[in-house]
Amino acid sequence: MTDAEITLNRQERCASAVVQQLFERTGLARMLDPKTLNVVVGQGNWISFSFEMQRGADHTSLDSSHALRRASRKPEPGRPLVSSWFRSLGKPSLHFEVIPAERLGEIRVQGHVDAADPKRHPVAHFLTDYLPANGIGTHPTPECLLAQLTSLARPTR
Repeated sequence: MTDAEITLNRQERCASAVVQQLFERTGLARMLDPKTLNVVVGQGNWISFSFEMQRGADHTSLDSSHALRRASRKPEPGRPLVSSWFRSLGKPSLHFEVIPAERLGEIRVQGHVDAADPKRHPVAHFLTDYLPANGIGTHPTPECLLAQLTSLARPTR
Protein backbone atom coordinates (compact mmCIF):
# COMPACT_ATOMS: atom_id res chain seq x y z
CA MET A 1 0.00 0.00 0.00
CA THR A 2 1.17 3.50 -0.77
CA ASP A 3 1.23 6.27 1.84
CA ALA A 4 -1.74 7.93 0.08
CA GLU A 5 -3.76 4.68 0.25
CA ILE A 6 -2.94 4.25 3.94
CA THR A 7 -4.01 7.85 4.66
CA LEU A 8 -7.24 7.45 2.69
CA ASN A 9 -8.01 4.16 4.48
CA ARG A 10 -7.42 5.81 7.89
CA GLN A 11 -9.60 8.79 6.89
CA GLU A 12 -12.43 6.51 5.77
CA ARG A 13 -12.29 4.51 9.04
CA CYS A 14 -12.31 7.72 11.11
CA ALA A 15 -15.15 9.17 9.00
CA SER A 16 -17.22 6.02 9.55
CA ALA A 17 -16.55 6.20 13.31
CA VAL A 18 -17.60 9.89 13.38
CA VAL A 19 -20.83 9.13 11.51
CA GLN A 20 -21.62 6.11 13.71
CA GLN A 21 -21.11 8.10 16.93
CA LEU A 22 -23.27 10.97 15.68
CA PHE A 23 -25.95 8.47 14.59
CA GLU A 24 -25.91 7.00 18.12
CA ARG A 25 -26.16 10.46 19.68
CA THR A 26 -29.14 11.46 17.51
CA GLY A 27 -31.08 8.19 17.42
CA LEU A 28 -30.51 7.58 13.71
CA ALA A 29 -28.54 4.41 14.49
CA ARG A 30 -31.71 2.52 15.44
CA MET A 31 -33.39 3.53 12.15
CA LEU A 32 -30.76 2.74 9.57
CA ASP A 33 -30.43 -0.40 7.53
CA PRO A 34 -26.69 -1.11 8.05
CA LYS A 35 -26.38 -2.86 4.67
CA THR A 36 -27.21 0.40 2.89
CA LEU A 37 -24.88 2.75 4.82
CA ASN A 38 -22.37 4.55 2.61
CA VAL A 39 -19.79 6.94 4.11
CA VAL A 40 -17.46 8.88 1.81
CA VAL A 41 -14.60 11.30 2.47
CA GLY A 42 -14.68 13.79 -0.37
CA GLN A 43 -12.43 16.54 -1.58
CA GLY A 44 -11.60 19.05 1.15
CA ASN A 45 -12.18 16.43 3.89
CA TRP A 46 -15.99 16.50 3.56
CA ILE A 47 -17.71 13.51 5.13
CA SER A 48 -20.91 12.58 3.30
CA PHE A 49 -23.24 9.71 4.10
CA SER A 50 -26.38 8.03 2.83
CA PHE A 51 -28.54 5.12 3.90
CA GLU A 52 -32.02 3.70 3.70
CA MET A 53 -34.12 3.46 6.83
CA GLN A 54 -35.18 0.05 8.03
CA ARG A 55 -38.68 -0.91 6.98
CA GLY A 56 -41.08 0.25 9.64
CA ALA A 57 -38.72 2.86 11.13
CA ASP A 58 -40.70 5.83 12.42
CA HIS A 59 -38.95 8.86 10.96
CA THR A 60 -41.61 11.15 12.46
CA SER A 61 -39.90 10.56 15.82
CA LEU A 62 -37.03 12.73 14.58
CA ASP A 63 -39.17 15.79 15.36
CA SER A 64 -39.35 14.83 19.04
CA SER A 65 -35.61 14.15 19.41
CA HIS A 66 -33.81 16.49 21.81
CA ALA A 67 -30.59 16.00 19.82
CA LEU A 68 -32.06 17.26 16.52
CA ARG A 69 -33.81 20.29 15.16
CA ARG A 70 -35.75 20.56 11.93
CA ALA A 71 -33.98 22.76 9.38
CA SER A 72 -37.02 22.89 7.06
CA ARG A 73 -40.76 23.21 7.52
CA LYS A 74 -42.89 20.17 8.25
CA PRO A 75 -44.61 18.65 5.19
CA GLU A 76 -48.06 20.03 4.59
CA PRO A 77 -51.13 17.77 4.81
CA GLY A 78 -51.71 16.11 1.46
CA ARG A 79 -48.00 16.42 0.52
CA PRO A 80 -46.39 13.61 2.54
CA LEU A 81 -43.62 12.94 -0.01
CA VAL A 82 -41.81 16.23 0.63
CA SER A 83 -38.29 15.79 1.99
CA SER A 84 -37.26 17.25 5.35
CA TRP A 85 -33.92 18.63 6.50
CA PHE A 86 -32.56 18.20 10.04
CA ARG A 87 -29.47 19.27 11.97
CA SER A 88 -28.04 17.69 15.04
CA LEU A 89 -26.85 19.81 17.92
CA GLY A 90 -23.22 20.11 18.94
CA LYS A 91 -19.74 20.08 17.50
CA PRO A 92 -19.41 18.21 15.13
CA SER A 93 -22.96 17.92 13.84
CA LEU A 94 -25.01 16.17 11.17
CA HIS A 95 -26.92 17.98 8.44
CA PHE A 96 -29.19 15.57 6.59
CA GLU A 97 -32.26 15.19 4.43
CA VAL A 98 -34.96 12.56 4.92
CA ILE A 99 -36.35 11.67 1.50
CA PRO A 100 -39.57 9.64 1.40
CA ALA A 101 -39.94 7.44 -1.67
CA GLU A 102 -43.02 6.81 -3.75
CA ARG A 103 -43.20 3.19 -2.60
CA LEU A 104 -44.42 2.58 0.92
CA GLY A 105 -41.65 1.87 3.38
CA GLU A 106 -38.72 3.26 1.43
CA ILE A 107 -37.10 6.26 3.07
CA ARG A 108 -33.63 7.46 2.11
CA VAL A 109 -31.40 9.68 4.22
CA GLN A 110 -28.44 11.62 2.85
CA GLY A 111 -26.28 14.28 4.36
CA HIS A 112 -22.89 15.38 5.61
CA VAL A 113 -20.96 16.13 8.78
CA ASP A 114 -20.42 19.76 9.73
CA ALA A 115 -17.64 20.68 12.12
CA ALA A 116 -20.04 22.95 14.03
CA ASP A 117 -23.75 23.61 14.46
CA PRO A 118 -24.47 27.04 12.89
CA LYS A 119 -27.10 27.99 15.46
CA ARG A 120 -25.04 27.24 18.57
CA HIS A 121 -21.56 27.85 17.10
CA PRO A 122 -22.09 30.40 14.28
CA VAL A 123 -18.50 31.67 14.05
CA ALA A 124 -17.03 28.16 14.13
CA HIS A 125 -19.55 27.03 11.48
CA PHE A 126 -18.66 29.99 9.27
CA LEU A 127 -14.90 29.33 9.51
CA THR A 128 -14.87 25.51 9.41
CA ASP A 129 -17.90 24.71 7.22
CA TYR A 130 -19.25 27.65 5.21
CA LEU A 131 -15.93 29.06 3.94
CA PRO A 132 -14.48 25.63 2.99
CA ALA A 133 -17.75 24.77 1.19
CA ASN A 134 -17.20 27.90 -0.88
CA GLY A 135 -13.57 27.17 -1.73
CA ILE A 136 -11.76 28.98 1.10
CA GLY A 137 -9.78 26.62 3.32
CA THR A 138 -10.57 23.00 4.11
CA HIS A 139 -12.95 21.23 6.42
CA PRO A 140 -11.36 19.59 9.51
CA THR A 141 -10.07 16.08 8.81
CA PRO A 142 -12.06 13.02 9.87
CA GLU A 143 -9.27 12.28 12.37
CA CYS A 144 -9.70 15.74 13.93
CA LEU A 145 -13.50 15.38 14.15
CA LEU A 146 -13.15 11.91 15.71
CA ALA A 147 -10.69 13.31 18.28
CA GLN A 148 -13.23 16.03 19.11
CA LEU A 149 -15.98 13.46 19.64
CA THR A 150 -13.70 11.20 21.67
CA SER A 151 -12.65 14.06 23.97
CA LEU A 152 -16.33 14.98 24.52
CA ALA A 153 -17.14 11.39 25.47
CA ARG A 154 -14.39 11.13 28.09
CA PRO A 155 -15.49 11.86 31.67
CA THR A 156 -13.82 14.90 33.20
CA ARG A 157 -12.45 14.97 36.72
